[in-house]
Amino acid sequence: MPDEINKKRPRPYSYRPPEARRAELEILVSKSGLSLNAFITEAIFGRNRHRPAELKRLARILGQCAHIADKLRHIERDGIAGDHTLLLDSIHDRLLEIRAALFLLMGRKP
Repeated sequence: MPDEINKKRPRPYSYRPPEARRAELEILVSKSGLSLNAFITEAIFGRNRHRPAELKRLARILGQCAHIADKLRHIERDGIAGDHTLLLDSIHDRLLEIRAALFLLMGRKP
């Protein structure tokens, strides 16, 4: 019997927000995309990961960067660049920096 008692999980913490702030808490949890437990843990210990909605936004920005890079390649390939080759190279370099930063933020290798 003592072995069974030791294998039990510790009792959970209980949190009951003030009635006046309950709706506010529910809205914040809903917007975060996290479970209530994950939201409270993040609020206490700080964020250690991106929320699902943030990852979607980062992925969308990454996709837009890829679209811009494709357009730049199209301009260079078709010879439309003219005297703006240096400017296009500079834009392309900045896009690569943005891409690398987005990958790092998403926890992926650039």
